[in-house]
Amino acid sequence: MFVMILSLGSHSLSAADNHYTYSDLVSPCRAQNSLVPGMEKKPLFYDEYKTTLGPEDLRKAKEELHEDDNSREPALVQMREYIAKHPQIIRCRTDSIFLLRFLRARKFNVQAACQMLDDWLITGWKAKDFFRFKPNEWDRFLDQALIVPVGPDEKGRMVIICRYGLFDAETVTAEDQIQLLTLVLESFIDTETYQINGMVVVLDFQGAKMAHFGMWTIPKLKTLMSATNDILPLRLKEIHLIQLPKYACVLLDFCLSVMKPKLQQRIKFHKTTDELKAAVDNSVLPTIYGGSLSLEEANDRFRKRVAQERDRILLINEFDLDVTMPSPNAKNSHGAGLQSDLADEAVIGSFRKLNVD
Repeated sequence: MFVMILSLGSHSLSAADNHYTYSDLVSPCRAQNSLVPGMEKKPLFYDEYKTTLGPEDLRKAKEELHEDDNSREPALVQMREYIAKHPQIIRCRTDSIFLLRFLRARKFNVQAACQMLDDWLITGWKAKDFFRFKPNEWDRFLDQALIVPVGPDEKGRMVIICRYGLFDAETVTAEDQIQLLTLVLESFIDTETYQINGMVVVLDFQGAKMAHFGMWTIPKLKTLMSATNDILPLRLKEIHLIQLPKYACVLLDFCLSVMKPKLQQRIKFHKTTDELKAAVDNSVLPTIYGGSLSLEEANDRFRKRVAQERDRILLINEFDLDVTMPSPNAKNSHGAGLQSDLADEAVIGSFRKLNVD
């Protein structure tokens, strides 16, 4: 069912001039990940961005995302000013790596990045059952290796394995599932190379029953698809579905009907593990799928990652809005809208209305 929202090993990989190892990509002490960011919407000082990207990733960022030293700093300044002046935002991260999530996801279109941040904040505020963490429940999910990040593939993308059929449909809710997936994403989304190269998700439906899909009511699906289309600040490059049961097709059809065409085109269906093996880098494919990776060892590393990053991950619970404040006017005193402000003044001086009905 995670097809709707998407929307580790000791081996190394290389991509042109970059040489990645797992420790390089996930170490909690590297650059922006070294400290827990603050939540003040207008801090006295902002962090200075220092890249952790190699030459190939920097090239890709420039060619694919329009990011370089000339575009990055002005974009960060504009987003920070937007947050500082936004009357409904109470608490929000303003550190570089957090804001770059949205800028990179929107290819450095600052207006679109601000819109995505708005949507992300509003969705988190409205759908707390989906997107607010309950850390006391993490162990019962992590112990079962239900969703496991298995490491960077040959293209530098984080590969995530979800064994959907292993969820206990009698005790696990749709909200639980999305919280677990969000935990996986939050554990790695501040790693710069994944912001650039993106992620690949493998959804294994072996063993899934009707009850696994029946828990997804129309309101929950609408919330989920809205999040997939509008607020997911990462580059979802591929979604592989294996052994999807026929009785799930009606639900899938609904999801595809509201999914953006670009994301639809990235979904691949596989009837067998051999088909999956032919489509995914085998060095990060677990042995149960014919690859060379130990899923248990990958899950152990993920548990350690969550423990190391716990304080930063839990910041997601501290974002806050005051929706009783008057909605900001979308135009400034000269009648120019936000898009005009960005294009002509390169400074955000007005705000769009947040829809929280």
